Amino acid sequence: MATSETYVQKLQHYCATNQIAQPQFQDYSDPRGIRTAWSSSVYVHGREYRAHLWRDYRYLEQSREEAAEVAWKALNAVPATNSTSQGQYNYNRGFATSR
Repeated sequence: MATSETYVQKLQHYCATNQIAQPQFQDYSDPRGIRTAWSSSVYVHGREYRAHLWRDYRYLEQSREEAAEVAWKALNAVPATNSTSQGQYNYNRGFATSR
């Protein structure tokens, strides 16, 4: 059974391919009573991408993986088509009620 590439590996490959500095991970802690919650973020090309969830310290590696996933998906996002940006949704129109 072949193992799939992790988002950390994908992000490292993205940085190497685009000749930018390798991702730098930062871990955060938040004391919550007798327990402490942990989360991670990753800096890529001067921008920070944060994991959404806070976890127990035992799962900190999953938090780093989540931050890498957020960064990788943001960096590889497909640009929106022009059909939606050319006014398919017209929010400038005012609405009034008559009594």
